[in-house]
Amino acid sequence: MDFERLTRQERYDALTEIADMYYNQGKTQAEIANHFSTNRFRIAKLLQDARAEQVVEIRINYANQRNQSMEQELTDRYPLSGAVVVNTQYSSYADSCSQVGQAGAVLLHKLLTAGSVLGITWGKTIQTVVNRLPQTFHTPISVVQMAGHISLANPSAESRELARTAAFAHFGNVYYLNAPLYVHDPSLRQGLLAEPDLYRTLCKAREMNVFLTGIGSRSSLPLASPAFRPYLSARDLAAADQCVGSILGYVLDSSGQTADLDLNQKVMALPPDELKAVPHRIAVAYGRHKVPVIRLAVTQGWVNELVTDMDTALMLLD
Repeated sequence: MDFERLTRQERYDALTEIADMYYNQGKTQAEIANHFSTNRFRIAKLLQDARAEQVVEIRINYANQRNQSMEQELTDRYPLSGAVVVNTQYSSYADSCSQVGQAGAVLLHKLLTAGSVLGITWGKTIQTVVNRLPQTFHTPISVVQMAGHISLANPSAESRELARTAAFAHFGNVYYLNAPLYVHDPSLRQGLLAEPDLYRTLCKAREMNVFLTGIGSRSSLPLASPAFRPYLSARDLAAADQCVGSILGYVLDSSGQTADLDLNQKVMALPPDELKAVPHRIAVAYGRHKVPVIRLAVTQGWVNELVTDMDTALMLLD
């Protein structure tokens, strides 16, 4: 196989197959190399790529995984109905990501009962949660893609795929929002949201009892992404320095409110006031760079349950 000529999806599928053969089937690198008509050095490099790109993750089970005293402090300090703080002081960054994802999956699994409606966003953090959901036959749920599509380097972390994966884990139904994350014109947004297929998804989203999301920091603002440049006005670009992060595609200002941007009128997603009415609004977020926007997202009611690591919790409590 000529790995240099593969498309993005073909390469991802090949990495998945190689990882499965090595980690699950117990085949040697030489045997895998023979299967793909290449050498074992190339297979060793591809296995490294599979870990780096989170096609495969290795989880280490530590004792005392949660810091319950910090969880109590967070719920005392902030308007949170629940918090999960994962002990990560002895973990590498990759292991910390895996531990937080597992903790998020445990929390989500407890909340999802038969008939639940789960809204879901996108990204590698949410992927670490969804991929760890246990399969269950007894709690069929509905899963809603909460915002329009955004292309990612890792297709399995995109919102459509995560919604499908979560629904499959519970043998439930999935509702797609078949639109891009942003459109050029607010009037076009209104017209599209009235289309029967999208309207059906939004109606189901209004039945949500659980919402799962990550939180974007200043470094990942849509205002700074070349992919979204065609959707930005001069007014948006001028206001970029006053914006601190994003959630569900909506850009937040320095007070944690929806920023006064033209871009925020072009988001293909549930309106913010309806989102804040969902009973369980769970953010899985960690990292020192995200502390300011996590604090604002919590205090402004975007989320009311938080899954994070010890370092982030310490900074939130500082």
